[in-house]
Amino acid sequence: MGFVIGFAPWIVYWILVGNTGFVTAVAVAFGIALAGQVLQRARRQPSRTLEVGTVAVFALLLIAALLVDDAVLARWLQPLSNFGLFAIAAVGVLVGRPFVREYAVGSVDAATAAGGGFRYVTTAMTWMWVAAFGAMTLVSLIPPIVDGDATMRDDGDPLSIVCYWVLPYTLMGVAGLVSAMFPGWFDKTSHLLAEQSSMEPTVVSRPSPPEDRVEGSLVLDVVEDSRHDQPFAVAVRGAEPGAALTVRTTGTDLFGSQWRSEAVFVVPADGTVDVTSRAPVRGDWDVADSDAPLWAMRFVSDDRVPELFVPPAGPWNVTVDVTSAQGRVRRTVIRRAAAPGVTVTEREVDGRPALLALPAGDAPTAGWPGVVCFGGSEGGVDSQRSNLEMLASHGWSALAYSWVDEPGTEPTLVDIPLERFATAVTFLRTLAQVDGDRVTAVGTSRSAEGLLAAACDGLLDVNGLVLTSPSSVSWQAIGPEGEIPDTPSWTRRGRAVPWAPLPGGTLMPQLIRNAWHAHRDIAAGRPSLLRLGTAYRAGLAAAPANSILHSERVAAPLLCLTGEDDELWPSADMATALLARRAERHDEHRCFPGAGHLVRWGMFPSGAQWTGGIALGGGGIGQARAQREAIQCVLGFLSRTAATTSA
Repeated sequence: MGFVIGFAPWIVYWILVGNTGFVTAVAVAFGIALAGQVLQRARRQPSRTLEVGTVAVFALLLIAALLVDDAVLARWLQPLSNFGLFAIAAVGVLVGRPFVREYAVGSVDAATAAGGGFRYVTTAMTWMWVAAFGAMTLVSLIPPIVDGDATMRDDGDPLSIVCYWVLPYTLMGVAGLVSAMFPGWFDKTSHLLAEQSSMEPTVVSRPSPPEDRVEGSLVLDVVEDSRHDQPFAVAVRGAEPGAALTVRTTGTDLFGSQWRSEAVFVVPADGTVDVTSRAPVRGDWDVADSDAPLWAMRFVSDDRVPELFVPPAGPWNVTVDVTSAQGRVRRTVIRRAAAPGVTVTEREVDGRPALLALPAGDAPTAGWPGVVCFGGSEGGVDSQRSNLEMLASHGWSALAYSWVDEPGTEPTLVDIPLERFATAVTFLRTLAQVDGDRVTAVGTSRSAEGLLAAACDGLLDVNGLVLTSPSSVSWQAIGPEGEIPDTPSWTRRGRAVPWAPLPGGTLMPQLIRNAWHAHRDIAAGRPSLLRLGTAYRAGLAAAPANSILHSERVAAPLLCLTGEDDELWPSADMATALLARRAERHDEHRCFPGAGHLVRWGMFPSGAQWTGGIALGGGGIGQARAQREAIQCVLGFLSRTAATTSA
């Protein structure tokens, strides 16, 4: 309705200008526009650029109508009025007041109106109108330029009819149709995509593995029971030299989805194929790598959209099936997170859930060194369970603490007290089984941001920080619908921690493109991915000085783990920046080529590096190498910090 009111003087003008005198048509339109402004002032309503500009344009056109001969007006009045509309819309965008936004703001809530996406869409829609008005101007210039005698009232001249009337109003009608249909279309398709990405899969019971099988002369060598952080070596003996041998590896994730890798080898002269030292001739991997049968697994469940691999909560059954002309051998082995004797118990820390993992056996006299693990923005503690068990398997007591609730229980990443990180560290330090003088804290993504912010403020008493995919600034609060205007992610002693705004509007081209392909992607069972790195890079470039995390204030050494292919945010650049502020020789930054945002401690399938419709980046052997090397980096860093403290 607002658009109709704004264009009312123009609609009246277009009706009259072809049927009455030019002065009458312009004067009536000017009177309507002026009366509308007077009425708005009386009602204390805000002025809009379209309406104010319309008054100015018709005032000028009225002067022209009074002073210029009708014969000239008949040729040039239409191009002039179209140019007036073009100028109004263009100037409005250039001064930061696109007229589409001025009308649309009244139909949305304050939070939406302040969002970057709303600003982007309304600006883009106004530019569409600018283009339409510009095209209308150019088209209506054709008759007087091509045929000097052409006028807007030449009923029998096709050129005049088409260029003065048909094409300009067709262009305007198309622009109006797009303006009317786009919001509903975008909301509907975006809702479909949101439903697809937010569907919570059901955790299923671990399926029974297929029976082991041995046929012919093949002998399969593979460790029967190993941990996620240990090599997965497969070797096959007994095949004919020169023959083709296929190694297929399958497994099921936490939600019952099937994953599979397959590769074909040419058997060498000694009759033994060892994936550690021999590359396949074709298949899902092309390098010699002991862990390739695992990291090269692909998502192969036809009834689901591919999603990040999540291992089962307990042992993971992995089936290796080898075939050649000499026979077939199939065996199911176990991969697990913890060594025998490691215990994991549920705890409550200051009213929030936690998990505590302890190594096997009795604690040393001084206690085990400790590690506090904070997961990402997914919330809860379950994502850290395998990390805890891995650390406990190597002799560290480890605590996972829920610094942010899981989605659905409260708005995500809004006003999180930095004191929560200190609470978890203090809890672990005071346990009888733990050496309180040797405690390190680990954060991932947004928790790495909060953990570093707490350390910068002197809230943490730790011997070191391990920061995976960290940030060098404090970011704006994020909710289910994106950035939350004028809201911090963190608080310190009850007061907001200054933040860098996240320009969510920069993501709108991706969102529109995803919406355009929504039905096709859903039909094909493909995810529609959003790459947040675009927004975070723009936000980082414009980050205010007070949002910077002063890492130079942290006395403990830092280990930063990042992936070069991080598509969620520029973690490598931010890690480089925060370490550059320190210049500490005990700091370390490992940036892994080909890896993305999620660098896990353990060997898991590296395909489908996305979750909930958010692209993480990385994949393939780059991601696999990062997973393998990160474990050694972390263990080495923990040993060095613990040894330094002991000394």
